[in-house]
Amino acid sequence: MLRYSFLGISIISAINFLLTDELLVQLLLAICLLASLGIAVVWPEPLPPPPSMDLWSEAPDEKEREMKVCSHCGKAVDKKWSMCPYCSKKV
Repeated sequence: MLRYSFLGISIISAINFLLTDELLVQLLLAICLLASLGIAVVWPEPLPPPPSMDLWSEAPDEKEREMKVCSHCGKAVDKKWSMCPYCSKKV
């Protein structure tokens, strides 16, 4: 909506520029025309509204995967893995 406002200002400035005979007024209207048209072209689109709070689900109480601890480095690894990805030792 803001882009259309600046576009409207530039159209009004162009009409006033054509109808006036004063050099100073024409200069000010030309500056206003260029500035408002530039802002109307460059102004970014607004962000969409955030999603409603009902879309977020609750976090699960339990972990999705079973984990075990590496006996060498002590970091948690997947239970199905036979080698630790951190220390490259057999789990």
